[in-house]
Amino acid sequence: MKHFFHDSEESNQVFILLHGTGGRETDLLPVAGQVDPSLSVLGVRGETIENGQFRYFARTKDGGMDEGSLLEKTGDVLNFIEEAATTYQIDKQSFHLIGYSNGANMAISLLLHRPDLFRTAMLFHPSHPLQSFEKSDLGGRDIFMTAGAVDQITLPGEAFQLKAHLSRLGADVSMHITDHGHELMKSEFREASKWWKEINIDDRER
Repeated sequence: MKHFFHDSEESNQVFILLHGTGGRETDLLPVAGQVDPSLSVLGVRGETIENGQFRYFARTKDGGMDEGSLLEKTGDVLNFIEEAATTYQIDKQSFHLIGYSNGANMAISLLLHRPDLFRTAMLFHPSHPLQSFEKSDLGGRDIFMTAGAVDQITLPGEAFQLKAHLSRLGADVSMHITDHGHELMKSEFREASKWWKEINIDDRER
């Protein structure tokens, strides 16, 4: 898969960046830089193309979520992450997900299918994919998520349903609501940075 990798000399922890529709593998570098600039970064470009825009999985004809495509592409992304861990000599216990919109939905699927690979997740404006998926144990996993109060693409109610779902599976979920829509706001980065410092994961692993 098309990707970007920055190898940090300060930490053995790695952010995996998953962009929104129409984005690129470097789009979320400013988020990673504000949350913790000491980490290595692996940015992954989605391989599904819709109207010339990169995504991680397809939509249905009516614009809904194609969960068949999501499940298929989840396997592809997981295989790539495993290969990248070998190529770049990354400890498989050191991955932290950062996803926005379509990338956040992929991050949710990755986490549900392989919670052993990912220690934390930051989900910016996710929907609620795989609502009936109940066989994952997310105990010990810290998750930060955001939603927009007037988001017309991902309704705030979906975020609350997702939070309840992930919490039911054992995750410790924190949520931040903005007064805006689907766009990323600087307040979300600040809150994500505060959350990251509070969970204090990287201080134990440098």
